[in-house]
Amino acid sequence: MTNTIEVNEAVMHIPEGVSKVTGIIERDLSSLGVRQYYILVPVYNNGSKIYIPTDNGPAKMRELLTREEVLELIDSIPECESVWVENDKERMAAFSSIVSRCDHHEMLCLIRTLRDKHAEKLRTGKKFHSADERIFKEAERILFGEFGYVLNLKPSEVGPFIAERIKDRDPELQMTS
Repeated sequence: MTNTIEVNEAVMHIPEGVSKVTGIIERDLSSLGVRQYYILVPVYNNGSKIYIPTDNGPAKMRELLTREEVLELIDSIPECESVWVENDKERMAAFSSIVSRCDHHEMLCLIRTLRDKHAEKLRTGKKFHSADERIFKEAERILFGEFGYVLNLKPSEVGPFIAERIKDRDPELQMTS
């Protein structure tokens, strides 16, 4: 992230997602005394505000991808390898780690893996594990929120956009809920 974050700039804040920097204030919000804070308002949840110390901002937020970077990531989906782990406990640790790192390619592969597993469970009449469903929804919320903002789409439109964009190269892919 660049050293200077501007007011009105959109950034990615984990775990809240795409947020607008609405201001910078000086406040005594902690035992560390008076500090400067970025005021963030999540784009998809206008009812909340987040205060991030300006000296800790890069650890909590980053610049959004460009349109070109988003499209390049989408185009890489057919090459995604499965990240499935059979052991439930190990799988949740691995998947949580992917989401917390917020590595775009890994999250796309995670979403694809979980969509494939969900479809497989439906075909065989089995239930999709609730922990897998939760991590799937969180990864999709974060990634589709950013992709949607950058592509000027609603997050709910990102899955169909992806499916349409890569349908000729990966007809098996189901990125729509």
